[in-house]
Amino acid sequence: MSVAAVVVSYNRVGLLRKCLAALEAQDRRPDEIILVDNGSTDGSVAMVREEFPGVTVFETKENLGGAGGFAWGIELAMAAGHDSAWLMDDDAEPLPGSLRPLVEAMEAAPHRPGFVTSLVVNPEGEPNSGHLPDLSRDPARQLKANGLGGIAVDSASFVGVLIDLKAAATMPLPYADFFIWFDDAEYTRRLARGAYGVVLPQSRISHPEKQNQTDMGGRLFYYIRNNLWLRRLDPASRTLLQNPVRWGAGMAVLAVRQGPGAKDRPLWLRSAARGLYQGLFRSPRTIWPGQLLSRSVQLGK
Repeated sequence: MSVAAVVVSYNRVGLLRKCLAALEAQDRRPDEIILVDNGSTDGSVAMVREEFPGVTVFETKENLGGAGGFAWGIELAMAAGHDSAWLMDDDAEPLPGSLRPLVEAMEAAPHRPGFVTSLVVNPEGEPNSGHLPDLSRDPARQLKANGLGGIAVDSASFVGVLIDLKAAATMPLPYADFFIWFDDAEYTRRLARGAYGVVLPQSRISHPEKQNQTDMGGRLFYYIRNNLWLRRLDPASRTLLQNPVRWGAGMAVLAVRQGPGAKDRPLWLRSAARGLYQGLFRSPRTIWPGQLLSRSVQLGK
């Protein structure tokens, strides 16, 4: 099975160096490492070309966010003919021997999972509280995952998740319009619905803990909008909570709680209002595998 490691990076040259070094040090090395650079201005691309000449570098020339970067990474991995893609941000650091168990589980599965993911740990080696897996309640899926030495999950983060590109080819790419937050949960939910997802605790990838943000600033817009998009796009959510007003009310409460800690009150109000409106009344654009490269060729990029 051919594996492409896909790393999305933006202006974190030091962390990117550690990530790429950890990938190249794997005992089962990726068949290709694809770096999607989101318009970095800190010398990241020059560093990679000098220190990691074997890495395939794709420059978006602008910051497309994690969502847009991973959409491009999956597109490029498919176009290169790989069977699977191991996705991660530039601040992830795969621990030694992390890729091999993922590949072995994917290859050994009688019914191939949509994804197999590493357990995300913090720098101290404990499970990362910001990336805890969403455990599946389906007994049949748990039995399948147990047969692979793992635990069935319904979604995963883009931090060490190995996705089946054959399954990915049957559905739209990650929604680039998410930009940041919840794009990974939405995409891996789709992969799990079509098959199942598995977390393998023996495969570990280090990632800094998420910091609680009492003031999200302009990012509050993405948090509210994308949370609502995630619910609207998930058939299970639509079945359990059929009234979108409930979702909007929940996000409105979150926005109100952000208010007292907001340093820029007008920005807070604009972000909350835009997030609620777009989350309830607009939808992300759908881009299918092959369309990004096709459009790029048409534009002469």
